[in-house]
Amino acid sequence: MTELSQHEPEDDTESVNGLLEEVLREFAALEPDADPLRVELVTSEILGEWWEAGDDLAAELIEFASAAPEPERLVGPLAALRTLATTEEQREAAGLALEKLGLPEPDWAGRLNQVAAGECWRTADVYGDETSVLCVFGEGEQSHGLLVSIGYAVFGGWVDEAVIVESPEEVVAEMHSQASEGGDLVTVEAITPGRAHQLLADAFVGTELQSEPEVTDDYVRFRALAMARTRALPQAERVDEPKIMTTEDQAEAIDEFFRASPDLVDNEAARVCALRIIEFGCEHDPRRPLRVGPDKLASFVDFVDDGAIELTEEQDEALEAVLPAWARWGARRDGLPEDAVEPLLEAVEDRLYERALETESTVDSYLDGFDGLDEEGVAELLERRQFAVPSVYTEIADEEVELDPADPEQRRLLVIGEHPDFQASLAEDDLDEEAFLTVAAHTTVVDQLWDNEPAEVWQAAQRLLAKGMPRTEILDELAATLEARLETDDGDGLEFDIDDYVQALDELN
Repeated sequence: MTELSQHEPEDDTESVNGLLEEVLREFAALEPDADPLRVELVTSEILGEWWEAGDDLAAELIEFASAAPEPERLVGPLAALRTLATTEEQREAAGLALEKLGLPEPDWAGRLNQVAAGECWRTADVYGDETSVLCVFGEGEQSHGLLVSIGYAVFGGWVDEAVIVESPEEVVAEMHSQASEGGDLVTVEAITPGRAHQLLADAFVGTELQSEPEVTDDYVRFRALAMARTRALPQAERVDEPKIMTTEDQAEAIDEFFRASPDLVDNEAARVCALRIIEFGCEHDPRRPLRVGPDKLASFVDFVDDGAIELTEEQDEALEAVLPAWARWGARRDGLPEDAVEPLLEAVEDRLYERALETESTVDSYLDGFDGLDEEGVAELLERRQFAVPSVYTEIADEEVELDPADPEQRRLLVIGEHPDFQASLAEDDLDEEAFLTVAAHTTVVDQLWDNEPAEVWQAAQRLLAKGMPRTEILDELAATLEARLETDDGDGLEFDIDDYVQALDELN
């Protein structure tokens, strides 16, 4: 029998009622005449913790209000949610629940988000990759600001940081200082509150549409309050809808690009690269799909490397020449100042150089343990191992890390990275037995593919590939075949009958 090690899962989850009780205590500590901004900050931090954990406890709290044994304790949280909950549905539900309680509200309840919008400022880099927006609320010593950072490289623009600042005048001075020191690369301008509303509202949508946005701790903490302050701004100014690039428009842009790039080889592979860059722009930067910027072009390369944008090997090779040429053409087309062109080209070259190093390092990892293979042998080895582990990148604790698939422990983390539904339980050592067996089967199958032992695993995978089955479904099928044969041994491990397993693999069609 073949054995696998097993780690017993533990159950140490905190109940929803316990979390709600903690919230009720925090609001009980707030005086009825507490400063509204303090209440807003407390509420925003609580909502941020819930959002980051993926828990909709605001809905739980609102539902709990109808049957709470001490309804007076719910007044404060409901009053805060009525204004600061991040969805209109929850704000309305909280208001309705509060109305049904019919109890007196704290003095601060009617003063939440009752702020007067003042001046608004915007800084931006000359490429259009990044923007910071500052909105001032209140006057004099009582004023505060909302400072939001927006990136436009992907997702049509999205917020990755938002913070409430106590001295907005200092931020305005810093904005002007950055623009002065940045020369032609940074601009600063006063904008109307309505324009600020439009920029912020659209960018928050870009963040919220992502399943796992890479945001700062400040974004999590101030998210709810930042969205509330955005709603407090005057009505958002209307902007024109993005002009859709037709197939003819795209073809014309590609022709123009090659006419302007006589040193670039004009072949099908290069034209497909140009088309993929345009398609990326249409999806992620629809208002300016042909815009070039260091972050935007680096993000395009990231999407290629992650497999989100598919290129053939020939097209991938052509990208090394196409991308710098596209940056030069785009810089001229956008009318970028001379001082901005060189940094743009350097950023593109640096990203391609990093990519070459990553590729070389990655190939070395996949060829680990095999020297002297001929070209055909290398191709077969890479095909099998890259099927088993298609990427050397994964997320651990919300941070993207590069791992070595040749290391069994790091390879296991890469496999687990493809199963985000298990990651939280694994981090807390809280997998139930069924989930544990599934993870164990998947990691073992990947190890078997990596080592080609038993060879029948890869043979079965190739048969299923030939039938058009997607990689993830094939791995699920192989893992299910193994999992059905796993048994607990006398210790803390798992074992399976190798002969029975190989026979089942041979029957997989």
